[in-house]
Amino acid sequence: MLDKLKYIYSSVRAENFKVLRFIPDRMLFGSSYGKFKKEISFDKKIVAKNLLGILDYSRKHTSYGIENIPKDFSVNEVFDVLNILPVITSNDLSNNLDYFQSKEFNKYNSYYTTTGGSGRNPTNVLLSNESFGIEWAHIHHIWNVSGYNKRLHPKLTLRGNPLECKKLFEFNPIYNEYVVNTYKMSQDNFHVFFDLIIKKGIKYIHGYPSLLKEFCNYAINGNFKLKIDGVFLGSEGLSVNDRSVLKDFLKGEIVSWYGQTEKVILAQDFVGNNKYKVFTSYGYPTIHNANENNFGEILGTTFVNKALPLINYSTGDFGSLIEKENSIYLENIKGRWGKDFIYLTSNKKISTTTLNLHSLIQKEILFYQIHQKEYGKINIKILPKKSTHLSAEQIVDIFKKEFKIKLDDFEIDYKIIESSKEILRSIRGKMIMLVQEIR
Repeated sequence: MLDKLKYIYSSVRAENFKVLRFIPDRMLFGSSYGKFKKEISFDKKIVAKNLLGILDYSRKHTSYGIENIPKDFSVNEVFDVLNILPVITSNDLSNNLDYFQSKEFNKYNSYYTTTGGSGRNPTNVLLSNESFGIEWAHIHHIWNVSGYNKRLHPKLTLRGNPLECKKLFEFNPIYNEYVVNTYKMSQDNFHVFFDLIIKKGIKYIHGYPSLLKEFCNYAINGNFKLKIDGVFLGSEGLSVNDRSVLKDFLKGEIVSWYGQTEKVILAQDFVGNNKYKVFTSYGYPTIHNANENNFGEILGTTFVNKALPLINYSTGDFGSLIEKENSIYLENIKGRWGKDFIYLTSNKKISTTTLNLHSLIQKEILFYQIHQKEYGKINIKILPKKSTHLSAEQIVDIFKKEFKIKLDDFEIDYKIIESSKEILRSIRGKMIMLVQEIR
């Protein structure tokens, strides 16, 4: 029912929910939050046991597991079994999601959401209600490195959040945060956000690295001085040099992590060298088609989302895997992170990570691709599923409503296409979300 609760919350004025700020996290995020706070671990010794659990569960409750996972194997054989299982891609989920879903889950104990749109095919996925609490238990564990406490410390959030009535920011009591309308953030109105930080005593900022860099540029250009205790970076990668620039200006602890909406891997960078320590309580990464340096495609197997127990799932990223000190590290991560932006002007860019579609329309389409040749103008090609009950006009109308607030300053042309041959692909033959011709 989480999707319905989120809808109710989004439909009611935020000030009516201010009391939520003081409700304990174990109540806000569910019983799984409190349970997993005690089980969070980086210990690689627990991987085999956790793998056995998810493989056994998938074999019993999913069509994928019944057809692919053998019966009666021991904990000592789980890695051998994992190695023989096929790679699952986002295209597999788009074409046949039911095949991978657990038969134990329905609208009362799970909810649909859509994956991010940076470099991958935006995909509809099913998440268990329990995984919501598990996710936040791990995220708060990551943020606590900087001394952050959700109840005590309001934060400023810079993500893909368009706000109604073109407001510049809005308070969200569930997460005790002031959400910035980053689509409207500019040099001319930056003083509004600076005044908010001073007035509310904000010491923590959370957001996409590209937006943090934009935020800091406005502060530097306007000669605004900031002192932040913690900066939480998610959804995009950040170079070591850019991280150093943020730390030098904001002075606070820079906290970054690596993960996916599909909840297959979660890892934390503790020292800012782009070496991510893997939470073995959350999921298990492997490297597919590795070269002599153990660099290859990153696959992930979830331990936390039984509604869609993905095994050997392709993240769309590449990297290397290192095991040391009884832990697992992902290094040299390259791929979808931070590559895809559309440009309103030469100085204003928007990450495609923010352009998620509502899950209902995602069920009706196979793919959509954005093309840009000029600032402020984009073309969107939409490939519907043959099974869709919607007309071309209805699909276009839904897209217009989805992007109305986020991209209201853009000139957009929508085109329904009939074949995947009309979608441009990468050199490796993969469909890509953005064809960017502005250099």
